[in-house]
Order: sequence, then structure tokens, then C-alpha cells
Amino acid sequence: MKQKQHLGSLLCLAAAVVWGFGFVAQDMGASHIGPLTFQAARTLVAALSLALVWLVRDLYRYKKGTYVKMSAEERKKLLLGGIVCGVILCAATNFQQLGISTNETSPGKDAFITALYIVLVPLITLVLGKRAKWHVYLCVLAALFGLWLLCMSGSTLSLGDTFVIICSLIFAFHIVAVDHFSPHVDGVRLSCIQFLVVTLITNALAFAIEEPQWAGISMASGAILYSGAVSAAVGYTLQIIGQKFAPPTVASLLMSLESVFAVIASAILLPQLTPLTAREWIGMGVIFAAIILSQIDFDTLKKPKTE
Repeated sequence: MKQKQHLGSLLCLAAAVVWGFGFVAQDMGASHIGPLTFQAARTLVAALSLALVWLVRDLYRYKKGTYVKMSAEERKKLLLGGIVCGVILCAATNFQQLGISTNETSPGKDAFITALYIVLVPLITLVLGKRAKWHVYLCVLAALFGLWLLCMSGSTLSLGDTFVIICSLIFAFHIVAVDHFSPHVDGVRLSCIQFLVVTLITNALAFAIEEPQWAGISMASGAILYSGAVSAAVGYTLQIIGQKFAPPTVASLLMSLESVFAVIASAILLPQLTPLTAREWIGMGVIFAAIILSQIDFDTLKKPKTE
């Protein structure tokens, strides 16, 4: 049992590394093509990659004799969940890419702002009638203070930071939507359909607004393949397998490290970017501390151990 927990934790950590480097890939892709074009290509690769995972897994189950055909009700729930989650994810990822494309600072900063969804979710669930632990709301206030330090170095928010903040808020709604649908449907299938929905919507927007050029797509192909196949398909698969074995709190803490790995990846791969100020580093530190503390169940820690 312990070995499986360690394996699960390792896989969640691997997912965080993959996602962290994904922010750098998005920044690199933005230098060649428009944000909508990049998202359209990236999510197409993600949908196709997850479709392959879906097919291979079903074939494996069929050969083992464990394959179970979906009922009409399950297909209906899967389609509804994929459409709802896909529409929300489409808005979140496109605002994120707009922010990354507009900002001239480190993708690590964008990663930390995006990670705010972890502490925003309790506020949304509170409106829906679900209360979180008392300390989570203190962490929300701390995270907002960290956001102020990180983004308000001048008198106003930059346009790019505004886009990423909006993205974080929408991602929080996406988490709530996934939490609603995921217990009733298969995770890989749900993710595949939601990425297909994102692809269809974003492709329509890209051709209507940006007029994609194959030359630019070709130059950004490496970033597209990584952020689509590796960051989305591989990262999501690592998350699913890891969360099966790792305790939920441990899994959340490890996966929230994606923002830290984004900073590390930015320093290694994009040294030409404007370095972060001391104030921005402090802001990221406050946000990260708030995220970590929000995932700890202090009530459980207080309980005496039984013999």
C-alpha cells in the first residue's frame, strides 16, 4: 500500500513538472502565432492524443475481458459533461494564452496567477452552499494580498495580468464543473471530449479573427506538440493515475508545484526575459504559501493518534 502511495505521489509530481514546462511552451509559441491560433492547434493535438489513450486503454480492457460498454445514460452524461466542461475550459485557456502572449515577463508569474484557482474554488463552492475549513478563507485573503504584490507594481493592472486573473477565476469554475461530472463518467473520455469542444470553438474563432498561417504554425510546432500532447495528454494521464494512489491532500500539494517548476523552466529556457522584481518574488511566495496552507487539514492534525 505504501509503495502505491509513493508511486502515486511521484506521478503527481511528474505531472507538475510537465505542466510547469508547459507554460514556457505556451510563451514560446506566442512569439510565432496568435493566441487563438496557438490554442486551436494545441487543443487539437491534446484531443487527438487523449483519443489515442482512450482507444488503447479500451483495446487493452477488451483483450483482458474487462471492457464494459457504456449505457445510453452514461453516454448522455459524458456528452453533457464534455460540452459544459469544454465551454468553460475554452474560455479559461484562451484568456490564459491571451495573458501569456501579452505579458513580457516570466511565464512563471503567469503560472502563479493561474494557480489562484486553488484558493478561489472554496469561494465558489461557498456560494453553492458548501463550506470549506475556516483557515481556507484566510488563505484566500493571503493569496489576494500576494496577487496585489505580484501584479500591482504600478498604479494599475497590466492587460496581460488582467487576462490571466480572469483565466484563474474561470479555471475555478472549471474545477467545480469537473467535480460535478467526474464521479459519473470516465475521466479520460471526459477530458478528450472537453478538449474536442475547445478545439471546435477556438478553431472557429481563430479563422474568424486571426487568419492562421501555416508558416507560423510550423515555426511554433514544437511548442504546440509539447503543450498539446505532453502537457495536456501525458500530464492529465499522470494526474489520473497518481490521484488513484496518492492521498488527495498530498496530490493537491504536489500538483500545485507546477507554478514553481514554471519559474524554474523560465529561468532555464527563457533567460532573455525581464527578471522579476523583489516585490514580485515576495508576491509569488505569499501566493504559494497560501496555496499550500489551504490544502492542509488542520483539524485532522489536531486529533490525537490512536494506538
